[in-house]
Parts: sequence; structure tokens; C-alpha cells
Amino acid sequence: MIGAAGASALCWGVAGTVHLGLVHHSNGRRRDGWSLPEGGRLYEFAFTAGAIVTLYSVPGLLRRKEWWPALSLSLGTVVGAVSVLVLGREPRYWVTAAVMVVLGGVAPLVSLWWGRQRSGVVAA
Repeated sequence: MIGAAGASALCWGVAGTVHLGLVHHSNGRRRDGWSLPEGGRLYEFAFTAGAIVTLYSVPGLLRRKEWWPALSLSLGTVVGAVSVLVLGREPRYWVTAAVMVVLGGVAPLVSLWWGRQRSGVVAA
């Protein structure tokens, strides 16, 4: 379930980024940066925390002989795709949701492939 929580938080942060957009900040001392506009701190926190949790849990979820634990990543990306579409219906929202669903669908397949490679079973 930690994978689902991390992927959900990461995708929710991405949804907020798509919804609010990024703002370029420059103070004239070569310290340029990008961030979300005012009111986007919660999305930034969710993105950062979700990325850390997801990056920590992905190797453990994908490098197993069983493929079903990777479904937690799929669940998280579906939650993220729904949150994107709740925020808007413009093409950028649909593209983001589609990318999330594709990544969520690929996770169990990658886990299945990795599990076969590790167990010595070769697909015919």
C-alpha cells in the first residue's frame, strides 16, 4: 500500500502542477527557478513527498517474482488520473491522465517481465 500512497501523492502533485502551471522566478543574480504560483505549496509538498516514497518503493515492488504487488502503483496512477480530470477537461489534462494510466498499466508488465528474468523462466 505504500506504493499506492506514494504514486497517488506524486500524481496528485503533478495534477496540481498541470492545473496551476509553473511560474519563473528571477532575482537577477543567476538564481533562476521555477515553482508553482501562490496557493500551490500543498501540491509541491505532495509532489516531493510522493516522488520520494515512490522512488523508494518502486524497486521493491517491481523486482519480485510475483507481479501483483505492482498493482499498487497502478492504483496510485488511476487515483492521480482521476484527480487530474477532476481539475479540468482541457487537452493538457487528458494527456496527463493518459500518461498516468499508461505508466500504471506498464508497472505490472515490467514486474512480470522482471520476475521471469529472475526466476529463469523464459517466455516462448
